[in-house]
Amino acid sequence: MTAVQNGAWVVLKWVTALFFVGVIVQFFLVGYGLFDMKNSATSDHSKTVTIDNAKSLDPHRAIGFLLSDIGAVLIILLVLLAWPQGKLLLRWIVLAVLAFVQGLLAGFGFNHWVIGMFHPVNALILLGLSGYLAHSQWRKPRRPAPSG
Repeated sequence: MTAVQNGAWVVLKWVTALFFVGVIVQFFLVGYGLFDMKNSATSDHSKTVTIDNAKSLDPHRAIGFLLSDIGAVLIILLVLLAWPQGKLLLRWIVLAVLAFVQGLLAGFGFNHWVIGMFHPVNALILLGLSGYLAHSQWRKPRRPAPSG
């Protein structure tokens, strides 16, 4: 195991844990954003507040961009450097791909509800998978030994 692999493994462990926490924060922010739309609508009578233009959803959108675009690329790069063995490699790749798809689901969901309805379902999958990966890596003190 090289120093680069060890370093990437440690950083991946932290990034996965932060990603998991970020997904939890996203659920809080979308709840806040949706329920604050009512307050925004009553304070500004000049326009109708919708999900498309609600300023209360801006924090959810900003953190979502960080997780789905930057987080997905960072996870892929770290996984390629750390190169975990077996199913772990596949699980992290699936996490990164689903994170990237999450942004696409939100974007296309504005105009196509059939696509947008998978945005919260994918978020639940991201929550479970990132939680599983973070938990399994914090439980193990070291990089898993190569199989075979």
